[in-house]
Amino acid sequence: MILTPKIRKTLDIATRLAIAALSLSYIFYRIYALPAGQVNAFFESVLNGDNVIYISSALIILMVINWGIESLKWKLLISQAEKVSLGTSYEAVLGGLAVSIFTPNRVGEFIGRVFILKKTDPIKAILLTIIGSFSQLLVTVVIGTIAYLLFALLYLTSLTSDSTWLVTGFSFTLVTVSLFSVFVFFNISALHRVSILIPKKYSKRIRSSIDAMADSPKPLLLKTVLLSLFRYLVFSTQFYLAIRLMGLNFTLVQCMLAIPVIYLVLAAIPTAALTELGVRGSVSVFLFGLLTRPGVLDAEATLAVVSASTLIWFLNIAIPSLAGVLVIFRLKFFRR
Repeated sequence: MILTPKIRKTLDIATRLAIAALSLSYIFYRIYALPAGQVNAFFESVLNGDNVIYISSALIILMVINWGIESLKWKLLISQAEKVSLGTSYEAVLGGLAVSIFTPNRVGEFIGRVFILKKTDPIKAILLTIIGSFSQLLVTVVIGTIAYLLFALLYLTSLTSDSTWLVTGFSFTLVTVSLFSVFVFFNISALHRVSILIPKKYSKRIRSSIDAMADSPKPLLLKTVLLSLFRYLVFSTQFYLAIRLMGLNFTLVQCMLAIPVIYLVLAAIPTAALTELGVRGSVSVFLFGLLTRPGVLDAEATLAVVSASTLIWFLNIAIPSLAGVLVIFRLKFFRR
């Protein structure tokens, strides 16, 4: 179907407005849905805690760095198809975040980014974007697996002897998945063989896109993983600072064990936007509870952990998404 310029413009405007409305509605819904007690506890902790100004400033700076690293990573990957500036890449990342906030597991992020490009085929851009997401997932799985092995040894196996076989089996599974993921990521060139299976009717466009993904050189893949690792350290540090801001007394070592396992569990659980914040909070409460002697947090500590998890969500998802809404109005979703 050939779209006239007038129809394309109308569809673009309608799509932008729909995405902006959905993004803003979801963010403000999450704010409205927060329990009054949690909100009061949050502000009381922030205003009366130690080193509030320093920790709050560090959290905001790390938020900017977090998405700056992701922007640099996407810029390096997409440069195989089209040269973009770091500023344009940052806009694309924020725009993708605004699109993805109301989609399951934020899969809309792939689509939201690519429409800022002027020349590159969207399918090719999406596949190159997936490499960056895969690298982030790879880092999450590998570090999460290492942390889980130590976490299980120190806290899980001591709960009950009957669970030893389950912990051991899960540990073996995680190690296997980690090694397999590393192998797949650094042997992405094998996708050339997959493109041969594409029907001729679609081969020209899709094969070209798959080949662009498969042609990613290993030095670039290594840079992507290192940037993902750096970004992982940034948002993990944010979580630790948020825990400190809420007045919780977990040690640095305990947080270094629990936080990677939390991110590992979150990566493994499919979530819709309306449940993501709740899942984050419940997983954090459960795992931090295992660090305590009774194996469960009291009401005050539970509220503090949920508040810390909520704070990280607002810093890294909600606030950047609000900025991304402005980018949405510059995107062209219907080119021809």
